[in-house]
Amino acid sequence: MNDHDSELISRANELADIARSLAHATRAIERPYDSFLLLGCLTATQRSLGQVYDQLANWHSTVIDGVEYSGEDGCGAGCAPGVARAELGLRDAAQFAGIVEDALLQAHNANSVVRWFDSIKKFPQL
Repeated sequence: MNDHDSELISRANELADIARSLAHATRAIERPYDSFLLLGCLTATQRSLGQVYDQLANWHSTVIDGVEYSGEDGCGAGCAPGVARAELGLRDAAQFAGIVEDALLQAHNANSVVRWFDSIKKFPQL
């Protein structure tokens, strides 16, 4: 974090770092039962991310030129304002986050009926 980063940006950077680390860590699951716990955590995380996208969309819908920003760089004739396009993109992201959350919840529910071992069992030598 540098002097120009806010707490908000610091948190977002931490989340990105943790997600990147998790992407590497999930290449192999050493404790099968962890898959159930991981799906629960991912579902909750996705729910929170959807809320973040929705709140950012709401914020973009209320910003005022001259108060939160100073105009825009042109994007051509007939182009919607950048804040409006950002809001629409964030509304889409919030909607898709809900779809992903539902899919994760389905996976978590399906995973819950499996009697996972705490560790990987070795195949017996024949």
